[in-house]
Amino acid sequence: MSIRIAATVGLAATFLAACGVKTKTTELAGGGNRAATCEAVIVGYDSRADIPSDYYEVGFIEAEANSVYTTDKRVNDLIRKRAAQIGATAIIVNPVSEAKSGVKVLGEALGTGSASSKASALAIYLPADAGRVTQLCGR
Repeated sequence: MSIRIAATVGLAATFLAACGVKTKTTELAGGGNRAATCEAVIVGYDSRADIPSDYYEVGFIEAEANSVYTTDKRVNDLIRKRAAQIGATAIIVNPVSEAKSGVKVLGEALGTGSASSKASALAIYLPADAGRVTQLCGR
């Protein structure tokens, strides 16, 4: 009986690990030490040209997840969370890239790890957003 329980716990742990999103945040020197904001304040921009005012670059965030078990939304939500933790008010997003469906299924079956989706974003702070941070984050 205890072997069956141990096997079940091990299988569940393996499944949960496969569902996780790995992130790497690199804080940039010019960004300074900023107080954390909140996820609600983070706005996503597609390019630098879309940003309405001056800004400071505070960090670069990379995320990687198993695309069979994790949605793009979960990856993007985690990027926003990490951006808020380093004091950003917005991100300049790079699109999520992932393997094609056939490659994902085959990669998972063979255990090659080729079923990953990757995303990255530049976390920025816009001084013009200070009022919005106070309103939405209470800080």
